[in-house]
Amino acid sequence: MTVRRAAPAILAALLLIGLVVEATHQIAAGDDAPDLPVIDDWLHDALILASSAICAWGATRRKPGPSRAAWWCFAAALFLFAVAEITWGALYADGSPVPTPNPTDVLYLATYPLFMAGLVLMVRARVADVPWHRWLDGLVLVLIVATPGVALVIVPVAENSPVDPLGLVVTVAYPLGDVVLLGALLGTLPLMSWRLGGSWPWVAAGLVCLTAADSIYSLSATQAVSHEGPYDFLWSAGSLAFAVGATRLPSRPRASREITGWPAVALPLGAQLFAVGTQIYGYVHELPAAERLLTIGVLVIGVVQIIVSRPRPAPQDHAAAEPAERRGGPPVQT
Repeated sequence: MTVRRAAPAILAALLLIGLVVEATHQIAAGDDAPDLPVIDDWLHDALILASSAICAWGATRRKPGPSRAAWWCFAAALFLFAVAEITWGALYADGSPVPTPNPTDVLYLATYPLFMAGLVLMVRARVADVPWHRWLDGLVLVLIVATPGVALVIVPVAENSPVDPLGLVVTVAYPLGDVVLLGALLGTLPLMSWRLGGSWPWVAAGLVCLTAADSIYSLSATQAVSHEGPYDFLWSAGSLAFAVGATRLPSRPRASREITGWPAVALPLGAQLFAVGTQIYGYVHELPAAERLLTIGVLVIGVVQIIVSRPRPAPQDHAAAEPAERRGGPPVQT
C-alpha cells in the first residue's frame, strides 16, 4: 500500500528530472550542437508519450461528460505529437533536407483541432450557461492575440515559405494554428467568468509552452535540416504541464457569474482602445492588410456587444404595466 501511494510521487520526480536533463542539455548545447539521440530523441519522446498516458488516465478518473471528453482530446493530441516526433526522427535525424509538406505534417496539424476541442469541452464542463456577450468577449480576445501574431509570426513565416501553393499553406498553417489556439485559450477566460482554478492553469501553461516552441521553430526553420534546437524542451514542458492538469479533478459546473461595474466593461473597452491604437500606429508604420481587417473585426464585434448587452426591461415589469382587466382582475380605480 505504501509503494502504491508513493508511485505517483516517484513518477513525478522521474519526469521532472527528465525535463531538467533535456532542458539543461539543449540550452547548453545551443543551435549548432550535434544530436544526442538518448536525450534529444528518446528522452524527449518518452516525456511526451508519458504525458499522453497520464492525460488518458486522468480522463478515465472523470465522470462521463464534457470533462472526460476534454482530457481524451488532450491525450490524443499529445499522442499524435509524440508519434510525429518519432516519425520525424526516423526520417530526418540524419540531417537530410526536410521537404514541405512531409508525412509528419499530417500528424502535427491534427493536434490543433484536438487541443481546440479540449478547450471548448473544458468550458462546457465548468460553466452551465454562457451568455452571448461572454462569447463575444472571447472572440475579441482571439482577435487581439491574432493582430500582433500576424505581424510578428505569420507574415515573416509566409515571406520565407516555399513558393509552391501547398508548401505555403502547410508552412503558414502552423503559426496560424498557434495564434488561434493561444487566442482561444485567452478567450475561455470570460466564458468561465474568470474562474481559473483546478486544471485550467496547467492547461494554459501547457499550451503557452507548446505554441511558444512552435513559433520559435517556425521563425528559425526557414531552411529546416534538423529538428533539434535549444528550445525543443518547451514541447516536453508543455506536455508535462498537461499531465499535471490531468491529476486535478474538476468541480461541478457552475452558473455564469454576473460581473458588474468597471470589470464588466474593461475587456470590451480595452479591445476598442487596442483597435484604435493599431490604426493610429498604421499611420506611422506600414501594417499588413490582415492587421487592419482584424482591428476592423474588433470594432465590429464591439458594436455587436453593445447591441447584445443593452439593458432590457424585466418580464415582471411588462406584467405590472398591463391593465388589470387584461390580467383577469378587477379594474383599477383611479
